[in-house]
Amino acid sequence: MLRFLLLGSANTLATGAVFYGLAAALPAPAAFTIVYAAGLAVVVFATPRYVFGSRSSWSRRSLLALWYFATYGVGIGVISLLSSIASAPRVAVVLGTVCVTAPLSFLGARLLVGTDAYRSVDGASADGSTPSG
Repeated sequence: MLRFLLLGSANTLATGAVFYGLAAALPAPAAFTIVYAAGLAVVVFATPRYVFGSRSSWSRRSLLALWYFATYGVGIGVISLLSSIASAPRVAVVLGTVCVTAPLSFLGARLLVGTDAYRSVDGASADGSTPSG
């Protein structure tokens, strides 16, 4: 959890700052799309290894990417809700979007590429090794 918070916080702060800056020049959905695509690349490659200490298969990473695409859709919905319907200021749109999508991101990563995702019912990992290695 701590490693996810560190990597996730760094990714969120960087993409949030870029999102905020781009949202001044572009429509919020376009700005979100740009930063989300960049953040997605970081997450798919870094999360399994550096956050969960696992070597995930490309199929698991693909599922993670699909989860993040779904989370992206939720983010676009939050942006639409906050900017169009609630007429919220840019900072509220950015913070509100991050507050909704960050927990969804963690949940998907934990379930799909977290070390527990590789454990079978008897405690052995999917690659046949024991929990201790």
